[in-house]
Amino acid sequence: MPVYVFFVTPLLLRFYTAIFQRFMNIHESNESLYHARLLWWIKGLSKLKQKTMGIHLREKKLGDGQISFYLDIYHNKKRWYEFLDIHINKNRPTQQDKDKKRLAQEIRAKRENEIIVKDNGLLDKVKRKADFVEWFDQFMKDRNLNYSHNRSALIHLKRYLDGSSLPFYIITPEWIKDFTRYLLSKVSNNTAGDYIRNISTALDEAARQEIIPQNPIRKIPPHERLRHKQIFRNSFTLDELQLLLDTPCKMEPQYRQAFMYSCFTGLRWSDVNPLRWSEIIRKNINDKEEWFMYFEQEKTEDIEYLPLSPQAISILQDRERQQAESGKKSIYVFPLAKEPDPIRRQLSKRVDYYLKKWAKAAGIDPKRMHFHSSRHTFATNVLENCPDGDLLTVSKLLGHKSIQSTMVYTHVRDNKKRAAVTALPMLKKAESNAA
Repeated sequence: MPVYVFFVTPLLLRFYTAIFQRFMNIHESNESLYHARLLWWIKGLSKLKQKTMGIHLREKKLGDGQISFYLDIYHNKKRWYEFLDIHINKNRPTQQDKDKKRLAQEIRAKRENEIIVKDNGLLDKVKRKADFVEWFDQFMKDRNLNYSHNRSALIHLKRYLDGSSLPFYIITPEWIKDFTRYLLSKVSNNTAGDYIRNISTALDEAARQEIIPQNPIRKIPPHERLRHKQIFRNSFTLDELQLLLDTPCKMEPQYRQAFMYSCFTGLRWSDVNPLRWSEIIRKNINDKEEWFMYFEQEKTEDIEYLPLSPQAISILQDRERQQAESGKKSIYVFPLAKEPDPIRRQLSKRVDYYLKKWAKAAGIDPKRMHFHSSRHTFATNVLENCPDGDLLTVSKLLGHKSIQSTMVYTHVRDNKKRAAVTALPMLKKAESNAA
Protein backbone atom coordinates (compact mmCIF):
# COMPACT_ATOMS: atom_id res chain seq x y z
CA MET A 1 0.00 0.00 0.00
CA PRO A 2 1.54 3.42 -0.93
CA VAL A 3 2.46 5.82 1.84
CA TYR A 4 1.41 9.47 1.51
CA VAL A 5 3.05 12.14 3.63
CA PHE A 6 1.72 15.70 3.51
CA PHE A 7 3.32 18.81 4.96
CA VAL A 8 1.06 21.92 5.14
CA THR A 9 3.11 25.12 4.95
CA PRO A 10 2.00 28.69 4.04
CA LEU A 11 3.57 28.28 0.62
CA LEU A 12 1.84 24.97 -0.06
CA LEU A 13 -1.48 26.19 1.30
CA ARG A 14 -2.09 28.25 -1.84
CA PHE A 15 -1.27 25.18 -3.96
CA TYR A 16 -3.68 23.01 -1.98
CA THR A 17 -6.31 25.73 -2.28
CA ALA A 18 -6.05 25.78 -6.07
CA ILE A 19 -6.35 21.99 -6.22
CA PHE A 20 -9.27 22.11 -3.83
CA GLN A 21 -11.08 24.64 -6.03
CA ARG A 22 -10.79 22.46 -9.08
CA PHE A 23 -11.55 19.24 -7.25
CA MET A 24 -14.60 20.48 -5.32
CA ASN A 25 -15.75 22.96 -8.01
CA ILE A 26 -16.11 25.69 -5.41
CA HIS A 27 -16.30 29.35 -6.38
CA GLU A 28 -14.69 32.09 -4.36
CA SER A 29 -18.03 33.87 -4.12
CA ASN A 30 -19.25 31.35 -1.55
CA GLU A 31 -16.48 32.04 0.96
CA SER A 32 -18.10 30.54 4.07
CA LEU A 33 -18.73 27.18 2.39
CA TYR A 34 -15.31 27.40 0.74
CA HIS A 35 -13.43 27.89 4.03
CA ALA A 36 -15.50 25.25 5.82
CA ARG A 37 -14.73 22.61 3.22
CA LEU A 38 -11.11 23.69 3.00
CA LEU A 39 -10.74 23.24 6.76
CA TRP A 40 -12.40 19.82 6.50
CA TRP A 41 -10.00 18.85 3.67
CA ILE A 42 -6.86 19.95 5.55
CA LYS A 43 -8.01 18.06 8.64
CA GLY A 44 -8.51 15.02 6.46
CA LEU A 45 -4.96 15.34 5.18
CA SER A 46 -3.68 15.60 8.74
CA LYS A 47 -5.57 12.44 9.75
CA LEU A 48 -4.26 10.63 6.68
CA LYS A 49 -0.73 11.54 7.68
CA GLN A 50 -1.30 10.34 11.25
CA LYS A 51 -2.76 7.04 10.05
CA THR A 52 0.15 6.26 7.76
CA MET A 53 3.55 7.54 8.83
CA GLY A 54 5.30 10.41 10.51
CA ILE A 55 8.99 10.86 11.26
CA HIS A 56 9.93 14.07 12.98
CA LEU A 57 13.29 15.36 14.13
CA ARG A 58 12.80 16.53 17.72
CA GLU A 59 14.98 18.43 20.14
CA LYS A 60 15.58 17.64 23.79
CA LYS A 61 16.85 20.49 25.93
CA LEU A 62 19.98 19.88 27.96
CA GLY A 63 21.97 22.17 30.18
CA ASP A 64 24.02 25.22 29.09
CA GLY A 65 22.01 25.78 25.91
CA GLN A 66 22.75 22.29 24.60
CA ILE A 67 20.17 20.17 22.83
CA SER A 68 20.16 16.58 21.65
CA PHE A 69 18.32 15.30 18.60
CA TYR A 70 15.99 12.35 18.49
CA LEU A 71 13.50 10.92 16.01
CA ASP A 72 9.81 10.78 16.86
CA ILE A 73 8.51 7.93 14.67
CA TYR A 74 4.87 6.99 14.14
CA HIS A 75 4.09 4.09 11.83
CA ASN A 76 1.34 1.47 11.62
CA LYS A 77 -0.37 2.86 14.74
CA LYS A 78 2.82 2.51 16.78
CA ARG A 79 5.03 5.24 18.13
CA TRP A 80 8.66 4.97 19.16
CA TYR A 81 11.72 7.17 19.58
CA GLU A 82 15.23 6.85 18.27
CA PHE A 83 17.88 8.86 20.11
CA LEU A 84 20.67 9.88 17.76
CA ASP A 85 23.35 10.82 20.33
CA ILE A 86 23.93 14.08 18.43
CA HIS A 87 24.38 17.19 20.61
CA ILE A 88 24.75 20.82 19.55
CA ASN A 89 24.74 24.27 21.11
CA LYS A 90 21.50 25.87 19.91
CA ASN A 91 22.21 29.35 21.29
CA ARG A 92 25.59 29.78 19.63
CA PRO A 93 25.85 27.12 16.93
CA THR A 94 29.27 26.63 15.35
CA GLN A 95 29.90 25.26 11.88
CA GLN A 96 30.39 21.86 13.45
CA ASP A 97 26.98 22.17 15.14
CA LYS A 98 25.40 23.03 11.80
CA ASP A 99 27.02 19.97 10.23
CA LYS A 100 25.70 17.82 13.07
CA LYS A 101 22.17 19.16 12.55
CA ARG A 102 22.43 18.43 8.85
CA LEU A 103 23.52 14.88 9.71
CA ALA A 104 20.49 14.46 11.96
CA GLN A 105 18.21 15.64 9.15
CA GLU A 106 19.84 13.15 6.76
CA ILE A 107 19.25 10.35 9.25
CA ARG A 108 15.58 11.35 9.49
CA ALA A 109 15.26 11.26 5.71
CA LYS A 110 17.01 7.90 5.58
CA ARG A 111 14.66 6.35 8.15
CA GLU A 112 11.67 7.67 6.22
CA ASN A 113 13.00 6.18 3.00
CA GLU A 114 13.58 2.82 4.69
CA ILE A 115 9.99 2.64 5.91
CA ILE A 116 8.53 3.68 2.54
CA VAL A 117 10.67 1.08 0.76
CA LYS A 118 9.65 -1.64 3.20
CA ASP A 119 5.94 -0.79 3.10
CA ASN A 120 5.83 -0.91 -0.69
CA GLY A 121 7.78 -4.15 -1.04
CA LEU A 122 10.65 -2.39 -2.79
CA LEU A 123 14.38 -3.03 -2.58
CA ASP A 124 16.57 -0.25 -1.30
CA LYS A 125 18.70 0.80 -4.28
CA VAL A 126 21.28 2.31 -1.95
CA LYS A 127 21.79 -1.06 -0.26
CA ARG A 128 22.00 -2.86 -3.62
CA LYS A 129 24.81 -0.53 -4.64
CA ALA A 130 26.81 -1.38 -1.50
CA ASP A 131 30.08 -3.30 -1.92
CA PHE A 132 29.55 -7.02 -1.33
CA VAL A 133 33.23 -7.56 -0.48
CA GLU A 134 33.10 -5.17 2.46
CA TRP A 135 29.72 -6.56 3.51
CA PHE A 136 31.00 -10.17 3.31
CA ASP A 137 34.03 -9.27 5.43
CA GLN A 138 31.80 -7.70 8.08
CA PHE A 139 29.37 -10.61 7.85
CA MET A 140 32.16 -13.01 8.81
CA LYS A 141 33.39 -10.78 11.64
CA ASP A 142 29.91 -10.42 13.10
CA ARG A 143 29.47 -14.19 13.15
CA ASN A 144 33.08 -14.99 13.98
CA LEU A 145 33.40 -16.99 10.73
CA ASN A 146 37.14 -16.53 10.36
CA TYR A 147 38.15 -20.13 9.80
CA SER A 148 40.28 -20.79 6.77
CA HIS A 149 37.70 -21.48 4.03
CA ASN A 150 35.78 -18.26 4.67
CA ARG A 151 38.93 -16.16 4.74
CA SER A 152 40.32 -17.91 1.66
CA ALA A 153 37.05 -17.32 -0.21
CA LEU A 154 37.37 -13.61 0.55
CA ILE A 155 41.03 -13.55 -0.51
CA HIS A 156 40.27 -15.20 -3.87
CA LEU A 157 37.31 -12.87 -4.36
CA LYS A 158 39.55 -9.82 -3.89
CA ARG A 159 42.14 -11.25 -6.28
CA TYR A 160 39.49 -11.90 -8.91
CA LEU A 161 38.18 -8.33 -8.62
CA ASP A 162 41.72 -6.91 -8.72
CA GLY A 163 40.86 -3.88 -6.62
CA SER A 164 37.43 -3.23 -8.13
CA SER A 165 34.31 -3.00 -6.00
CA LEU A 166 31.46 -5.51 -6.29
CA PRO A 167 27.99 -3.97 -5.86
CA PHE A 168 25.30 -6.48 -4.93
CA TYR A 169 23.35 -5.88 -8.15
CA ILE A 170 26.38 -7.04 -10.21
CA ILE A 171 26.20 -10.54 -8.68
CA THR A 172 24.09 -12.50 -11.15
CA PRO A 173 24.04 -16.23 -12.00
CA GLU A 174 26.37 -15.50 -14.94
CA TRP A 175 28.78 -13.62 -12.68
CA ILE A 176 28.81 -16.59 -10.27
CA LYS A 177 29.61 -18.96 -13.15
CA ASP A 178 32.51 -16.75 -14.30
CA PHE A 179 33.88 -16.57 -10.75
CA THR A 180 33.54 -20.36 -10.41
CA ARG A 181 35.59 -20.87 -13.57
CA TYR A 182 38.26 -18.58 -12.13
CA LEU A 183 38.34 -20.58 -8.87
CA LEU A 184 38.71 -23.86 -10.76
CA SER A 185 41.84 -22.45 -12.41
CA LYS A 186 43.33 -21.75 -8.97
CA VAL A 187 42.12 -24.48 -6.59
CA SER A 188 40.66 -27.98 -6.67
CA ASN A 189 37.04 -28.74 -7.53
CA ASN A 190 35.98 -29.41 -3.93
CA THR A 191 37.80 -26.38 -2.54
CA ALA A 192 36.15 -24.16 -5.16
CA GLY A 193 32.81 -25.66 -4.16
CA ASP A 194 33.49 -24.83 -0.50
CA TYR A 195 34.26 -21.20 -1.39
CA ILE A 196 31.06 -20.88 -3.43
CA ARG A 197 29.03 -22.36 -0.57
CA ASN A 198 30.56 -19.82 1.84
CA ILE A 199 29.56 -16.99 -0.49
CA SER A 200 26.11 -18.54 -0.96
CA THR A 201 25.56 -18.52 2.81
CA ALA A 202 26.37 -14.82 2.86
CA LEU A 203 24.03 -14.12 -0.07
CA ASP A 204 21.22 -15.99 1.69
CA GLU A 205 21.66 -13.63 4.62
CA ALA A 206 21.68 -10.63 2.25
CA ALA A 207 18.35 -11.82 0.85
CA ARG A 208 16.95 -12.16 4.39
CA GLN A 209 18.04 -8.58 5.05
CA GLU A 210 16.23 -7.57 1.82
CA ILE A 211 19.38 -6.20 0.24
CA ILE A 212 18.78 -8.45 -2.77
CA PRO A 213 15.52 -10.14 -3.82
CA GLN A 214 17.02 -13.63 -4.00
CA ASN A 215 20.33 -15.45 -3.74
CA PRO A 216 21.50 -15.54 -7.40
CA ILE A 217 23.27 -18.87 -6.82
CA ARG A 218 19.87 -20.50 -6.24
CA LYS A 219 18.80 -19.38 -9.71
CA ILE A 220 21.49 -21.60 -11.28
CA PRO A 221 19.99 -24.98 -12.31
CA PRO A 222 21.30 -27.82 -10.09
CA HIS A 223 22.93 -29.64 -13.02
CA GLU A 224 25.00 -26.50 -13.79
CA ARG A 225 26.29 -26.06 -10.25
CA LEU A 226 29.67 -27.27 -9.03
CA ARG A 227 29.33 -30.77 -7.64
CA HIS A 228 31.37 -32.30 -4.85
CA LYS A 229 33.71 -35.05 -6.08
CA GLN A 230 34.60 -38.04 -4.01
CA ILE A 231 38.33 -38.10 -3.40
CA PHE A 232 40.63 -40.57 -1.71
CA ARG A 233 41.56 -39.36 1.77
CA ASN A 234 45.29 -39.81 2.29
CA SER A 235 46.04 -41.54 5.55
CA PHE A 236 48.87 -43.52 7.08
CA THR A 237 48.84 -47.01 8.54
CA LEU A 238 50.19 -47.67 12.01
CA ASP A 239 53.28 -49.21 10.40
CA GLU A 240 53.86 -46.04 8.37
CA LEU A 241 53.47 -43.90 11.47
CA GLN A 242 56.05 -46.06 13.22
CA LEU A 243 58.36 -45.63 10.22
CA LEU A 244 57.97 -41.86 10.41
CA LEU A 245 58.62 -41.90 14.15
CA ASP A 246 61.84 -43.86 13.60
CA THR A 247 63.05 -41.57 10.80
CA PRO A 248 65.26 -38.63 11.81
CA CYS A 249 64.72 -35.34 10.00
CA LYS A 250 66.16 -31.88 10.55
CA MET A 251 63.05 -29.95 11.60
CA GLU A 252 61.52 -28.38 14.68
CA PRO A 253 60.61 -31.32 16.99
CA GLN A 254 57.32 -29.72 17.99
CA TYR A 255 56.18 -29.89 14.35
CA ARG A 256 56.59 -33.66 14.49
CA GLN A 257 54.94 -33.89 17.89
CA ALA A 258 51.95 -31.79 16.84
CA PHE A 259 51.48 -33.94 13.73
CA MET A 260 51.68 -37.20 15.67
CA TYR A 261 49.36 -35.86 18.34
CA SER A 262 46.78 -35.09 15.64
CA CYS A 263 47.23 -38.61 14.20
CA PHE A 264 45.99 -39.94 17.55
CA THR A 265 43.36 -37.30 18.37
CA GLY A 266 42.02 -36.18 14.98
CA LEU A 267 42.55 -32.48 15.70
CA ARG A 268 42.72 -30.02 12.81
CA TRP A 269 45.70 -27.72 12.48
CA SER A 270 43.45 -24.83 13.59
CA ASP A 271 42.73 -26.72 16.85
CA VAL A 272 46.10 -28.27 17.66
CA ASN A 273 48.35 -25.23 17.14
CA PRO A 274 46.55 -23.09 19.78
CA LEU A 275 45.99 -26.03 22.16
CA ARG A 276 46.50 -24.94 25.77
CA TRP A 277 47.50 -26.93 28.83
CA SER A 278 44.33 -25.67 30.51
CA GLU A 279 42.36 -27.67 27.93
CA ILE A 280 43.99 -30.93 29.03
CA ILE A 281 41.97 -32.51 31.86
CA ARG A 282 43.09 -35.34 34.14
CA LYS A 283 40.59 -37.37 36.13
CA ASN A 284 40.88 -40.28 38.50
CA ILE A 285 38.40 -42.93 37.40
CA ASN A 286 38.33 -46.28 39.23
CA ASP A 287 41.76 -45.55 40.77
CA LYS A 288 43.19 -44.94 37.32
CA GLU A 289 44.27 -41.60 35.86
CA GLU A 290 42.43 -40.76 32.64
CA TRP A 291 43.27 -37.86 30.30
CA PHE A 292 40.76 -35.78 28.32
CA MET A 293 40.68 -32.72 26.08
CA TYR A 294 38.10 -30.03 26.67
CA PHE A 295 38.29 -27.38 23.95
CA GLU A 296 36.34 -25.28 21.45
CA GLN A 297 36.67 -26.23 17.79
CA GLU A 298 37.82 -23.31 15.67
CA LYS A 299 35.74 -24.32 12.64
CA THR A 300 32.42 -25.28 14.23
CA GLU A 301 32.75 -23.34 17.52
CA ASP A 302 31.40 -26.45 19.30
CA ILE A 303 32.77 -27.45 22.70
CA GLU A 304 34.36 -30.89 22.54
CA TYR A 305 35.17 -33.25 25.41
CA LEU A 306 37.31 -36.11 24.14
CA PRO A 307 39.21 -38.94 25.83
CA LEU A 308 42.88 -39.34 24.93
CA SER A 309 44.65 -42.47 23.70
CA PRO A 310 47.83 -43.78 25.38
CA GLN A 311 49.96 -42.54 22.46
CA ALA A 312 48.48 -39.03 22.71
CA ILE A 313 49.09 -39.03 26.49
CA SER A 314 52.70 -40.11 25.89
CA ILE A 315 53.25 -37.11 23.59
CA LEU A 316 51.81 -34.75 26.22
CA GLN A 317 54.05 -36.26 28.89
CA ASP A 318 57.07 -35.72 26.63
CA ARG A 319 56.07 -32.08 26.20
CA GLU A 320 55.69 -31.65 29.97
CA ARG A 321 59.15 -33.07 30.55
CA GLN A 322 60.72 -30.95 27.79
CA GLN A 323 59.20 -27.76 29.16
CA ALA A 324 60.42 -28.60 32.66
CA GLU A 325 63.96 -29.33 31.42
CA SER A 326 64.14 -26.15 29.33
CA GLY A 327 62.67 -23.97 32.06
CA LYS A 328 60.50 -22.25 29.42
CA LYS A 329 56.93 -22.63 30.52
CA SER A 330 54.13 -21.78 28.12
CA ILE A 331 50.34 -21.81 28.21
CA TYR A 332 50.45 -23.64 24.87
CA VAL A 333 51.19 -27.35 24.49
CA PHE A 334 53.14 -26.75 21.25
CA PRO A 335 54.29 -23.11 21.54
CA LEU A 336 56.75 -23.34 18.65
CA ALA A 337 53.94 -24.63 16.43
CA LYS A 338 51.57 -21.81 17.47
CA GLU A 339 50.26 -19.95 14.42
CA PRO A 340 51.02 -16.21 14.90
CA ASP A 341 48.56 -15.17 12.18
CA PRO A 342 45.55 -17.54 11.90
CA ILE A 343 44.32 -15.74 8.77
CA ARG A 344 47.52 -15.76 6.68
CA ARG A 345 48.57 -19.18 8.07
CA GLN A 346 52.23 -18.74 7.16
CA LEU A 347 53.39 -21.21 9.82
CA SER A 348 50.99 -23.84 8.51
CA LYS A 349 52.71 -23.67 5.12
CA ARG A 350 56.12 -23.94 6.78
CA VAL A 351 55.04 -26.99 8.78
CA ASP A 352 53.67 -28.70 5.65
CA TYR A 353 56.99 -28.06 3.91
CA TYR A 354 58.93 -29.86 6.66
CA LEU A 355 56.39 -32.66 6.92
CA LYS A 356 56.92 -33.43 3.24
CA LYS A 357 60.69 -33.52 3.80
CA TRP A 358 60.11 -35.91 6.69
CA ALA A 359 57.94 -38.18 4.54
CA LYS A 360 60.55 -38.22 1.78
CA ALA A 361 63.27 -39.15 4.28
CA ALA A 362 61.09 -42.06 5.41
CA GLY A 363 60.56 -43.26 1.84
CA ILE A 364 56.91 -42.15 1.75
CA ASP A 365 55.48 -40.23 -1.19
CA PRO A 366 55.61 -36.54 -0.12
CA LYS A 367 52.40 -35.85 -2.06
CA ARG A 368 50.53 -37.90 0.51
CA MET A 369 51.82 -35.80 3.36
CA HIS A 370 50.16 -32.64 4.67
CA PHE A 371 49.02 -31.78 8.14
CA HIS A 372 45.35 -32.54 7.51
CA SER A 373 46.24 -36.12 6.56
CA SER A 374 46.77 -36.64 10.31
CA ARG A 375 43.02 -36.18 10.85
CA HIS A 376 42.24 -38.69 8.08
CA THR A 377 44.79 -41.06 9.61
CA PHE A 378 43.08 -40.91 12.99
CA ALA A 379 39.62 -41.61 11.55
CA THR A 380 40.75 -44.46 9.32
CA ASN A 381 42.84 -46.19 11.99
CA VAL A 382 40.02 -46.01 14.54
CA LEU A 383 37.66 -47.65 12.03
CA GLU A 384 40.17 -50.34 11.09
CA ASN A 385 41.87 -51.17 14.37
CA CYS A 386 39.34 -50.55 17.13
CA PRO A 387 36.56 -53.08 17.83
CA ASP A 388 34.18 -50.28 18.83
CA GLY A 389 35.29 -47.95 16.06
CA ASP A 390 32.09 -47.50 14.05
CA LEU A 391 31.11 -44.46 11.97
CA LEU A 392 28.97 -42.94 14.72
CA THR A 393 31.83 -43.13 17.21
CA VAL A 394 34.28 -41.63 14.73
CA SER A 395 31.79 -38.87 13.96
CA LYS A 396 31.66 -37.94 17.64
CA LEU A 397 35.44 -38.12 18.03
CA LEU A 398 35.98 -35.85 15.03
CA GLY A 399 33.36 -33.38 16.27
CA HIS A 400 31.23 -33.64 13.14
CA LYS A 401 27.77 -32.08 13.46
CA SER A 402 26.33 -34.65 11.06
CA ILE A 403 27.32 -38.23 10.35
CA GLN A 404 27.11 -37.33 6.65
CA SER A 405 30.47 -35.60 7.05
CA THR A 406 31.93 -38.86 8.36
CA MET A 407 30.66 -40.95 5.45
CA VAL A 408 33.82 -40.08 3.48
CA TYR A 409 35.63 -42.57 5.74
CA THR A 410 33.52 -45.54 4.69
CA HIS A 411 36.42 -46.69 2.53
CA VAL A 412 38.66 -49.24 4.23
CA ARG A 413 41.98 -50.68 3.23
CA ASP A 414 42.28 -54.04 1.45
CA ASN A 415 43.33 -55.94 4.59
CA LYS A 416 40.13 -54.87 6.36
CA LYS A 417 38.06 -55.88 3.35
CA ARG A 418 39.78 -59.28 3.21
CA ALA A 419 39.19 -59.81 6.92
CA ALA A 420 35.50 -59.05 6.48
CA VAL A 421 35.15 -61.39 3.50
CA THR A 422 37.15 -64.30 4.93
CA ALA A 423 35.07 -64.16 8.11
CA LEU A 424 32.13 -65.57 6.15
CA PRO A 425 31.72 -69.31 6.95
CA MET A 426 31.98 -72.11 4.42
CA LEU A 427 28.85 -74.01 3.53
CA LYS A 428 28.90 -77.77 3.67
CA LYS A 429 29.12 -79.50 0.34
CA ALA A 430 25.96 -81.25 -0.68
CA GLU A 431 26.35 -85.07 -0.59
CA SER A 432 25.86 -86.72 -3.98
CA ASN A 433 22.81 -88.99 -4.16
CA ALA A 434 23.55 -92.68 -4.49
CA ALA A 435 22.82 -94.07 -7.92
